[in-house]
Amino acid sequence: MNEELLRAIQENQRWLAQFNRREYAGAFQTYVKQYGPRYMAAVQSAGEGALPAMAAALLDHLETGWLACRPWRRSAARGADKQMLALYLSPMLLGLEEPGCQRLAELLKEEWRARRPGDSYETVAYREIQEGFRNAIMGIEIPSRR
Repeated sequence: MNEELLRAIQENQRWLAQFNRREYAGAFQTYVKQYGPRYMAAVQSAGEGALPAMAAALLDHLETGWLACRPWRRSAARGADKQMLALYLSPMLLGLEEPGCQRLAELLKEEWRARRPGDSYETVAYREIQEGFRNAIMGIEIPSRR
């Protein structure tokens, strides 16, 4: 498994810290520039038939990383990786022009659901996530001036 592909999920502290209304757009663009070409190249070289194995291998390597963590850190590591899959990797894959990338996003979601039936996630496009941020202070919605 290509370490760069795993790094896009496992090096998550920087990206998750920028998941807020003000920083997500810029962080997502940087993420796509950094990891998009690597994923497109990997999908192209793997071919359509190898995508299920690629998705399974990615999750296998993630699980190996969780087992390497101390027991009290495993669920936090798993949660952070799941957030990266849902908030950064899947929206990026859905937005790439390589058709196999969209298929890989769906296969990752299905493989995750098969391994953890009670802890699944949905794949959504970047635009849907970006539009979902509320403009609020301490939970009080601030109306737009438009």
